[in-house]
Amino acid sequence: MTDVRRLLLLFTALLSLPLTAAEDVPLDPATGMKIAPDWELVRNHCIICHSPQTFLRQRATKANWTSVLEWMQTKGGLWKLEPETEKKIITYLASNYGPGPADNYRRAPIPATLMPPNPYASEARTEAEAKKQQGLLPPPASAK
Repeated sequence: MTDVRRLLLLFTALLSLPLTAAEDVPLDPATGMKIAPDWELVRNHCIICHSPQTFLRQRATKANWTSVLEWMQTKGGLWKLEPETEKKIITYLASNYGPGPADNYRRAPIPATLMPPNPYASEARTEAEAKKQQGLLPPPASAK
């Protein structure tokens, strides 16, 4: 084997190391979510209304995830979150489900004015309020 071939082989192997490390993130067996900082916070706030597949199959920038979260709070029936909670959710999603290959990138969010009303908004809100009363959701940070 020539020196050039060896160097090329070594270079190729070194380039694949960061990709291999990123793929070694453990997944939650119940949801399929990447177990990374604040994953449980995301799980507890996001899958109360929909399947985790809703966001696991998407790729978005921090700005796109922010827009999605804002839309859910204004039009989708999600309660208002504390700023620190919002920041943690968006950081988790952008870090773990951010843009990747060009064929796996989420489209820009549809403007709120074009979105239909959410028929489940009141059901989700009622369910969330019941879970709060049962102590299954943490109190807002302002209540601490």
